[in-house]
Amino acid sequence: MADEKQENAPKRKKMNALTLAEIEAKLAACQEKQGSLTSKYARQLQARKKALSA
Repeated sequence: MADEKQENAPKRKKMNALTLAEIEAKLAACQEKQGSLTSKYARQLQARKKALSA
């Protein structure tokens, strides 16, 4: 049964492999769920977005 869960679960992408659109979607999800972008994950996403934009 544990093998079935692992096979059906989508693999997570590393932050360095995310596209700009995916980063923006994750930032929007963080904003909605957490209410702000002050978490470490959100700050890392913002830094990655800035690096991709430059």
